[in-house]
Amino acid sequence: MAATVALAALAAAAPSMAQDKTIRMWTFLNPTGTAPREVALAKIIENYEAANPGTKILVETQVWDQMTPKFLSAHATGNAPDVIWVVTDFLGDAIKSGSLADLNELFIKDWSAEQLADNAGAYWDLSLVDGKQHSIFVSRNYISLMYRKDLFEEAGIDPTSLTTWEAFHDAAQALTVKDAAGQVTRYGFATGFSEQQADPSPILPPMLAAGIEPFNADGTANFANAKGVEAMTLLTDMVKEGISPAQAATWTVDDMFEQFASDRVAMIQGPAVRVSTLQAKLGADKVGLMMWPGDGVAAHSPAVMAGWAVGVWSGSPIKQEAGNFVEYMLGSEADKIWVTDGGQVPGLQSTLTELADFIAQPGNEYLAVAAEGSAKFGWLTPIDFAVGGYRQAINKAAQRVLVEGVDVETALKDAEVEFNRQNNR
Repeated sequence: MAATVALAALAAAAPSMAQDKTIRMWTFLNPTGTAPREVALAKIIENYEAANPGTKILVETQVWDQMTPKFLSAHATGNAPDVIWVVTDFLGDAIKSGSLADLNELFIKDWSAEQLADNAGAYWDLSLVDGKQHSIFVSRNYISLMYRKDLFEEAGIDPTSLTTWEAFHDAAQALTVKDAAGQVTRYGFATGFSEQQADPSPILPPMLAAGIEPFNADGTANFANAKGVEAMTLLTDMVKEGISPAQAATWTVDDMFEQFASDRVAMIQGPAVRVSTLQAKLGADKVGLMMWPGDGVAAHSPAVMAGWAVGVWSGSPIKQEAGNFVEYMLGSEADKIWVTDGGQVPGLQSTLTELADFIAQPGNEYLAVAAEGSAKFGWLTPIDFAVGGYRQAINKAAQRVLVEGVDVETALKDAEVEFNRQNNR
């Protein structure tokens, strides 16, 4: 009798056990970490697992710039994760490979008109190819000017006055400080020219403001145009003038952040997604974000936008379950967590309205700056052709100008040749 009861209990439990699912996800974030985005992701996963007993989200943290190529290889061998974060540069490759499931079929088909409108925008459109929605973006990034509010106030400079590149140059010069021996103790501006630099070169905003794309229609490079030469000359001359550090020839994003946090640089090119991290080190009242200067006609030059396209692997045996998690992770409830805990720009238009009071709080103004910039003055890299390596090519050109003394136009023309060669164009 006891055996019969035990078997009956086991049989009753079997359906529940069969529903247990482990959803593998690749991302560069570690949910056990302490960075704001990691804290937000951990909370989102905890909430989802609590609401879906039997479902486990297994995060396999990857190196950010190797993750997408690794995913494409895993797709080819049939061993990819169920959920993948694809870097913008490789989104076109992922879509063409057939590795991303159509989210329309998994959950978007059931959305209301209001939900569709809430997600509308450039990021949404980038993933919509041939009527299929291959991903939804998270960790949306607006890469512009990060500045030290306290140092600007000390120098009597209003950040809103930097409306032209000339004004930007003059402000950087005024923010540069030297000691009694004439040695620079604080530079006005810095950007990293390392080939390991994750963010794009600041020569792009002036080009884009002039209506010049950095790539031709066939995907070949267009760096050495007149505006590109002018912008690169401005940046490298600032180094020669002592307004920007010569060491920046080898600096990465993390090097810039370290110098910025140590009062060694007053302005840096910086991504919106990292503002909250620096605020945690320096104080929310000391770190701000502003849009790039304009060209005298447009109020601001377009900034390069980036982010992570989250999709479901087309070969996943649990596509629907993976889709359910993606829908939650990028939905209304989670979007607020990404903003309040992760310090991220809202992904949904409704979040901007619902968290208006939070965004208006001192220290959170950068969220509104990034949101407005993304809507009015943003540029996403094309996905019709591969653009991987363009950052490295342009930064290598800057290194050659600064270290080898190569003239700017020659360096940029050589960068075009190298980019085209690497991409077989």
